[in-house]
Amino acid sequence: MPPYDPENLFAKIIAGKIPCHKVFETEHAFAMLDAFPMVEGHCLLLPKYPCADVLDMPPDVAAKVLGELPRLARLVKLATGADAVNIVNNSGEAAMQTVFHAHFHVIPRFKSDKKPVTLGASSKDMITAEAAAGVLGKMKEPYKESLSAIDALMSEIRAGSVSAVAKKAEKPPAPAKVEKAAPAKAAAPAKAAAPAKEAAPKKEEKPKKEKKEPTPKGTGGAPKAAPAPAGPLDVSYADIRVGKIVDAVPHPESDKLYIETIDLGEAAPRQILSGLAHHLRIEQVKGADVVCICNLKARKMGGVESNGMVLCASDGEKANLAFVTPPAGSKPGDRVTWEGYPGEPQTPKKMDKDKAWEKIQPEFSTSADGTACYKGVPFAVAGGVCSSVVKNGIIS
Repeated sequence: MPPYDPENLFAKIIAGKIPCHKVFETEHAFAMLDAFPMVEGHCLLLPKYPCADVLDMPPDVAAKVLGELPRLARLVKLATGADAVNIVNNSGEAAMQTVFHAHFHVIPRFKSDKKPVTLGASSKDMITAEAAAGVLGKMKEPYKESLSAIDALMSEIRAGSVSAVAKKAEKPPAPAKVEKAAPAKAAAPAKAAAPAKEAAPKKEEKPKKEKKEPTPKGTGGAPKAAPAPAGPLDVSYADIRVGKIVDAVPHPESDKLYIETIDLGEAAPRQILSGLAHHLRIEQVKGADVVCICNLKARKMGGVESNGMVLCASDGEKANLAFVTPPAGSKPGDRVTWEGYPGEPQTPKKMDKDKAWEKIQPEFSTSADGTACYKGVPFAVAGGVCSSVVKNGIIS
């Protein structure tokens, strides 16, 4: 293998020195139409990292680049209506590699195709701008958010509520109260200016006292509900229940998310979104017995609303991930409890306001035998404990 040439064709395309028909670009990968396509929709996926072939690609680079292959394959099928795709890589001159910058071919295939794909029969004519525009027009990026934005959102979802949304929602009420108070103060001088002698000041004082009293009562309305926790913020704030995933489908705009329909013992199943697509096959998700937190505020992920979170255990690097599962004999709707924490679950609004999930979740873990715990106290339900195949892991 010759040494990597930083001036190779693909390196120049990635650097913007040579024009191309780009499909999408991320921090680590670059996808484009093949300039000499075998068939319409033939695409290439390139790592931005300077590697001559797959054998020259570091593992972390490979993980980030290959993670985009499903995305590109879906776009190719979407644009061409193909029944399937071939994903081909040539590593080395003997394998017919001609440009020594690692790359992957994504080639649309149809049931009517009879011959296997070989990469020796490219078109003799370079793709025209018109033909490229036609294919790219069909291959418009369906994602509403960038992959990095989805990654950031998923991190916040795993940690709990997306606090930025809550803060924006809490700001409007404050100005509204100030505006209401302002007219009252403005009205007072008007009455004082009227020829009402000394009676006017007395009337002014009464309304002021009356207005000051409701304000503490309004704020004091919360203390009436406050006794419910009966102690410091702890895991009893969380409404965690046994559930069963009755159905799951891929998110239409994110290759990382599943949309799950979960029976939680309620009148109707809940819809919850989980970032499991890169860890579990959809067949492993459908029908799974799970444990869910049910009193988080609803959040939209890629335009689809999620009403809760499925709890999973993983190792520190999230290389291994698995469901936290309830014990045998439990049923959807059974509530998880923790010995020594007798409080009652709070409302989603209260959870969000107190940032309860952010404070509770870091204390979740699995023990050496896989038992799910909060500060070392097991998740108990139906006479047993919840557990995971991931041992000494974190739960989120």
